[in-house]
Parts: sequence; C-alpha cells; structure tokens
Amino acid sequence: MSTDALLIAVIGVCGTLAATWLTQRSNDRMRRRELDHTEDQRRAGYDEQLRDATYTARRTTYIALNAQARQYLTALRDRAHVLESAPGSDGGADLLEECRSSYRNCYAEAQMIVPDTVLTAARAVNAELNQVYGILRRLGHGSDRDDDSLSSVRTHVDAARDLLHGLRDVMRSDLKVTETS
Repeated sequence: MSTDALLIAVIGVCGTLAATWLTQRSNDRMRRRELDHTEDQRRAGYDEQLRDATYTARRTTYIALNAQARQYLTALRDRAHVLESAPGSDGGADLLEECRSSYRNCYAEAQMIVPDTVLTAARAVNAELNQVYGILRRLGHGSDRDDDSLSSVRTHVDAARDLLHGLRDVMRSDLKVTETS
C-alpha cells in the first residue's frame, strides 16, 4: 500500500470522526439553547405570577385598610355624638372597640406589605385616628386633659377624613388605578 493511499485513508477517517464530533457538538448547543429558552419562559411565568400575587395581596390589603379605617372613623364620630348628647354614656363604646380592633389588624398587615409611599400616608391616618380615640377615651372616662374637647374631636375627625382621602389616592395610584398628579 502506498503512503498516498494510507494518507488518504487516514484523512478520510479523521474527516468522518470530525464530522461526527461537530454534529454532536452542534446538537448539544441546540439542546442547551432550547433548555435555556424553556428556563427563561418558566422564570418569566413565575415572575408574572409573583407580580400578580403581590398586586392582588396589596389590592386586598388596600381595600380592607380603606374600609376598616372608614368604619373606625365613623365609630369615632358616632361615639363623639353620643358623648355630646349624653356625657358619661357608654353608648357606642363597644362598637368603637370592635372597629378599632379590626382596623388595627388591617393596619398591622398593611405595615408588612405596602410600599413606603403608602405606609407614610397610612401612618398619618393612623396617628390622627389614634388622636381622636385618645381624646374620646379620656372624655368618656372623665380624665380629659386641658385641650380635650368635643370641638377638638371634630377638628381631628375632619383632619382624619382628609388624610383618608389622601391615603385612598396614594393607594389607587400605587395600584395604577389612577394617574399620579
């Protein structure tokens, strides 16, 4: 056998082996790209589900916080009316405590999941509602301070109502229900 024939045979065998190796390598790359694409789609789906779940949780919390804060404010206002018409009466005190408890639970939940912009507005509302509650409690127990009066309650109730409107607007903006101004 001649060296030329041997050389041609070796080159043929090497070419065949190289073609097989290149085909296998190309198939591996294609499979890796397909797996990466599938993983990217899975991650995108997971991220979308997480965003949806977060949005739903915030929306639910906002609805509950708004409703409970308004009920609490109404109970505070009703209690003030009772104290105005019948000083020393316990009328509305039990309902006020129930509303306060429900509101506090909603506020505590909100503290854990709402963004800082909403939490800042919620804190202002909470402080004003607690101010009204404290005054009414002291007036109801006869342990009022110099500046405690039903007039100051009305002032704080009006302030709380305005803050609640602001809180609602911030929550709606966060949910992208309305545009920010």
